[in-house]
Amino acid sequence: MNDLITNFIEKNTIDALNNLISTNDSGEITASAATVASIFGSGFDISSEDSVKKLITSFKKNLSLLIQKTWVDSADVSLKEEILVKLEKYCLAIEENKWAEVFTSFTKILDEVIYLMFGSMAKSDDFAEYALRIDPEFGIFWWYVKSLPESNEWSNEKNKAVMLIAMFFLANY
Repeated sequence: MNDLITNFIEKNTIDALNNLISTNDSGEITASAATVASIFGSGFDISSEDSVKKLITSFKKNLSLLIQKTWVDSADVSLKEEILVKLEKYCLAIEENKWAEVFTSFTKILDEVIYLMFGSMAKSDDFAEYALRIDPEFGIFWWYVKSLPESNEWSNEKNKAVMLIAMFFLANY
């Protein structure tokens, strides 16, 4: 996957993601997050509280619509409802600035939404490659999400930056 991703994004973005994951320096977190976020478009200022509030609102609306509008088998209808409840709880927590507390919840929500969209294909080992080939922008997003650790001991600030990047993509998807 890492070899394939270099066909779609620049090495400096990959390096920025690696730095974002490994650094604890506030300035490096901000700079690396800005570089990574730029692959999903420009104009998002991670340091602007007003921009962050607008992003959270757009993210919640867009992801809720995506979940609600995704056609699923009757067996997965209850999963849709569960994800919407989890999304609501997640958004309440980040509005209270509890970013570090909900990182695992966030990645789980993303995994479940992608499962709703793609079914069992989303669980296959080659899904990331498949996603890159059918929709490079979405594939880059999924590469980003899957590059993140399952859990972390990061600061609230770093968790916020990491999640905002994914939210930025989803708010505009």
